[in-house]
Amino acid sequence: MEQEIRQINFAFMGFGHVGRAFARLLINRRNWLLKEYGVEWKITGIATKSHGTCIDHAGLPIRKILGSWKRHSNLENFHNGPVCASHTDFIRQCGADVLFEMSVLDLSGQPAATYIREALGAGLNVITTNKGPISTHFRALTKLARLRDVELLYEGTVMDGAPVFNMVRQNLPATRIRSLRGILNSTTNYILTQMEQGTPFESALEYAKNAGLTEADPRLDLDGWDAAAKLSVLIQALMGATVKPKDIERSSISEETGKIVRAAVRRDRRLRAVARAYRQGGRVIGKVELQELEIFDPLAAIRGLSNILIINTDTVRELAIVENNPSVDQTAFALFADLVSLLE
Repeated sequence: MEQEIRQINFAFMGFGHVGRAFARLLINRRNWLLKEYGVEWKITGIATKSHGTCIDHAGLPIRKILGSWKRHSNLENFHNGPVCASHTDFIRQCGADVLFEMSVLDLSGQPAATYIREALGAGLNVITTNKGPISTHFRALTKLARLRDVELLYEGTVMDGAPVFNMVRQNLPATRIRSLRGILNSTTNYILTQMEQGTPFESALEYAKNAGLTEADPRLDLDGWDAAAKLSVLIQALMGATVKPKDIERSSISEETGKIVRAAVRRDRRLRAVARAYRQGGRVIGKVELQELEIFDPLAAIRGLSNILIINTDTVRELAIVENNPSVDQTAFALFADLVSLLE
C-alpha cells in the first residue's frame, strides 16, 4: 500500500541568517521528510523588515532565492499574489499551514507577539526562535494555541538547537523541576573567556559584533537582557511560574569586568555570567549574575561560545545539557526539530 502524501505549506516571518540556513536544511532533508512522514512541502510566503515580502501559493522558487541572495536583495521580485499592506495582511494571505517566526529580538516582544497571535488565531501552527514574544506573552500565546487547537513550538528560543523543551516534554514525565542554572548567552561567555587570556574588552566585543555573534543591539547581551529573556522562557515553560524578563535581576559586563576576571584567574577561579532559577516558597526567583566559580564547577569549564544548562529535578536528580560552540545551523535545526514534532 502506497504511503499517502501530505502537502504542507510554510511561510517565513524573517529571512536572516537563521531563515536562510533553515531553508537550506529543508531542501537537504526534503527526501527524508517524504520517506519518514509522507510530507511534501513548499514555501508560499516570506516577509522581512528590510527585503520586502513575497507570496506565491504555487510555491516560491526557494533555491533561486537562496542562490541570488545579496545584502540588498528584494523579495518583491518573486511576488505572485495579493498585495500585502502589512505583515498581518501577509499572515492572512500567505496560504501557509505553518508560520516560522524568526524576527529580531525586541524586549517588548512586539511586533512578533502580534504576528504569532494573528497566525494562531487564523489556525496556523507557529514555530519560533524568537525569545521576545515567548518570554513576555507566554501565557496568552500558549492559551490561544490550545483554544485554536494548533501548536506553538519554541525550541530554538534557548540554547539554539540543543533539545531542552522537547527533552523535558518527551522524556521527563511527571517530573518537577526544582531549580536550574546555566550559561545561556554566548556573547558574554566569549568575552569573559577572552578577557581571561588578556584580550581587552573592546577587542573581544568588536570581534563578536563582526562575526555576527551579538544581538542587533549588543547591549541586550552585555546588560543581561538576552539571558534574562531565555531564563524567563525556561521558568515559564518548565517551572510553571510567570516570571518575565523585567522581573529578573541582572548583572552587566563592561571593560571594568576585566579586572574581576583576571583577579579570579589568579585565584584559580573563573568568572561566568550565570542564569539561575530556584523555588522559594510558592515563588520562582530568577537571576542573571556574575559569579566567581570554583575551577571544578561544570559552568567554569564552559568557554567561548558554548552554553550549558543544568536542571535539578525530583526524579532523575540533575541533568546537564552542553552545547559546544553553536552556530546558526544549530538554531535552524531547532526549527526543523519542532517541525518534526509537529508532524508526529
